[in-house]
Amino acid sequence: MLTAQAYAFDPFTITEIKAEGLQRLEIGTVLTYLPLAVGDEANTATTRQAIRSLYASGLFQDVKVERDGSALIVHLKERPAISSFKIEGNDKVGGDELDESLKNLGLADGELFRRDLLDQVEQELRRQYYSNGYYDVAIDSKVTEEPNNRVSLNIKVTEGRVTKITDINILGNTVFNDQELIDQFELRSTNWMPFQRSDRYSKQKLVGDLEKLQSYYQDRGYLKFNVDSVQVALTPDKESIYVTVNVTEGDVYTVKDHRFSGETILNDAFLEALTTTRSGERFSRKEATATADRIEAALSDVGYAFAEVTPLPELDEDGKQVSINYFIKPGKRAYVRRINFVGNTGTNDETLRREMRQLEAAPFSKSAVERSRVRLARLPFIEEAEVDTRPVPGSDDLVDVQFKVKERPPGSVQFGVGYSGAQGFLITGQVTHTNFLGSGNRINASVENNTVTRSINLGWTDPYFTEDGISQTVSLSYRESESVIRYSSGFNSNILGANLIYGIPLSEYVALRAGVGVEEVALETFPASTSDEVLDFVVRNGTRFATYQIRTGISYDSRNRTFFATRGASHSLNADIAIPGSDIEYFNLSYRSQAYIPLPFKFTAELTGSVGYVDGYGSDSDVPPYENFFAGGPRTVRGFRDGSLGPLDTPFGNPYGGKLRTTAQAELIIPLPIESDGKSTRMSAFFDIGNVFAEPGDFAAGDLRQSAGLAFSWFTPFLGLLDLSYAYPLNSVASDRTDRFQITFGSGF
Repeated sequence: MLTAQAYAFDPFTITEIKAEGLQRLEIGTVLTYLPLAVGDEANTATTRQAIRSLYASGLFQDVKVERDGSALIVHLKERPAISSFKIEGNDKVGGDELDESLKNLGLADGELFRRDLLDQVEQELRRQYYSNGYYDVAIDSKVTEEPNNRVSLNIKVTEGRVTKITDINILGNTVFNDQELIDQFELRSTNWMPFQRSDRYSKQKLVGDLEKLQSYYQDRGYLKFNVDSVQVALTPDKESIYVTVNVTEGDVYTVKDHRFSGETILNDAFLEALTTTRSGERFSRKEATATADRIEAALSDVGYAFAEVTPLPELDEDGKQVSINYFIKPGKRAYVRRINFVGNTGTNDETLRREMRQLEAAPFSKSAVERSRVRLARLPFIEEAEVDTRPVPGSDDLVDVQFKVKERPPGSVQFGVGYSGAQGFLITGQVTHTNFLGSGNRINASVENNTVTRSINLGWTDPYFTEDGISQTVSLSYRESESVIRYSSGFNSNILGANLIYGIPLSEYVALRAGVGVEEVALETFPASTSDEVLDFVVRNGTRFATYQIRTGISYDSRNRTFFATRGASHSLNADIAIPGSDIEYFNLSYRSQAYIPLPFKFTAELTGSVGYVDGYGSDSDVPPYENFFAGGPRTVRGFRDGSLGPLDTPFGNPYGGKLRTTAQAELIIPLPIESDGKSTRMSAFFDIGNVFAEPGDFAAGDLRQSAGLAFSWFTPFLGLLDLSYAYPLNSVASDRTDRFQITFGSGF
């Protein structure tokens, strides 16, 4: 019990101040809170004020003031310190949220104890249990006194059983049936589904559900829909909750017209193009709000960063119509003062700054800022990027833009093993750095040895070889192969190559590929095991030849991420031509398209299609066997063995490849509860179709192989990209080589 006492005495001048009863605190601490000092006059009023000040410090639970001659004596009883604090029985509620709540309340070891603080803790526990559906919870607190003016606190929780929603009733609805409206709710009554959590009552969730209900009606013309009352009934045994919602639907309102008021800034024709609330249609709050958002975004793109557009409905009760007045308040035009980067510990500021489409000292543009963020997120050494726009203090027309980035490890020195369905077990050694010295340049050197291939590859890519963003890639490679794929047609190949490729941006999303390449090739055949097709090629062309190639192409890429994208598209058309003067003259054309379409409930559709065509030209129309197309496996048609589809050689019946390949993949990407953003894991259900044909004229839709199944991908810390798939071939024939379960790892480095 808190007590205080100040004796009435005649005023006197203080010559000394004494504090009695202190255990942990020093006299200096008392003097800090005491509004009296030596030389001051003490009287009834000033001593009462002193008592109030000492209590207000929160350090004492009892204060008395006395006089001893000209000395002021302050008798104090300190609040006890919490020596230990423990909660028992809280299996269902706890963790970071509870710890943070208790910390904010001031309950922790070493803090001073107050009885009202313990009451607040009990209330906070009940609040968290109620929000999780436990209304039968019992909380018993025990305070134990200990030596040296300390106390230990023990809170015992008896959780009881979870209280579940037995029924949700909506009364007053005639236009939409109960189930249609309840489908809008996050809360649901108890059903047969195991591990159901939506049947746990939460006041916050109910408020959100009522807002969804109101939006559902108002988006369909019922402008004056109203929730009249809500009854939440808890049964005496605290095991069931009944929720009853009483509503008034009102009449349907249609759009009469719309207009723009305030400082419109933009011309009316442009504003009309952004408007989707049309005369004669049912009023929709969602469409009116979306129109306002689009106008705000358009204004922000011309510098009005803080524009506000408010759709104001003006009712015609007689005709049940709505005139929408879009009131535009653009504010002052804003300019970007500074662009700052946070989190780039290993990346140079300039490396990030060159990706900016929003410039300092330029008018603020929301779309340019967002595009800058996406460009940062697409860098291979950046895992994610966030942006924050902040007004400059003391100015109404300046903003600072801050990008917060999270870097990936940009470099690795690796030696390891992997597995690929096309190449068997791999032994690899590789040095890769995607952000060399923080410059954004990529270097790589790799050595590979597997059952069919031995290779060395060296490469250097400068994404900003020029200030205009032209990239340059220089690569050297040497490859010894016992066959093109695992199913040998009986020849070995040694290929030494070099390439110089430039990437030339034509627009924000379009880039041109231009470069040259040279290859020195040596083939080795074996009379007893080489296929007739390879022997015929060698007879006509020999076993050693050089090719000089022009490498060209054009690409479009609007994906939000280069790996595991969720929206956008990419298209690439490439042409590699062995020019006249080469020992073999041929060309290779390829087109690949990908599209990512966001779907409801965080699902994503991924559509991929590709066509490849290779052929000779001039007097000799031969195509080198190692340039043939192959299909089957994880990247083309899953469920069929790698490279096994298409024409077979003679007389061994092994896959030989062909001049034309066409494939398509449709995937439904399924959100995983283990990772909400899907940046490192992905699961999908897929349908694949495709095949390879010896000549374009051989194409027949009936020969396209099809499969369906499930796939899982994961960027592992040690193995790189891990791909797993299980596919069921839908129209395989007896000669096909199927492989339902396929795994690839190690190739993601």
